[in-house]
Amino acid sequence: MIQMPGRRGRPKGTGIDDSDRIARLAELLRIHPDLKPTTAIRVMGFSDPSAIRRLRDKYKAFLRGTDTGLPALASIVTSPARVVRSVDATISAVAERHLR
Repeated sequence: MIQMPGRRGRPKGTGIDDSDRIARLAELLRIHPDLKPTTAIRVMGFSDPSAIRRLRDKYKAFLRGTDTGLPALASIVTSPARVVRSVDATISAVAERHLR
């Protein structure tokens, strides 16, 4: 078997899908505009510095990707109940996968 030489530099990323967490973060910041993103992530219950950094960076990238910024978030995330339902569905799907 031919071995590939190791790549230099930092790895390309974890591939973790944080879309539901970003939606919850966006909703929290829409409700409480006085919070900064890092503080809002801590309020969501994350304490691991690498997770906080990952979510903050993905949130900032999400904002750069939208043309209108924060007003676009209000149209994407309409109600806290919708976010909770989507998060509950995600948690249920992950739990089912791990129980199989």
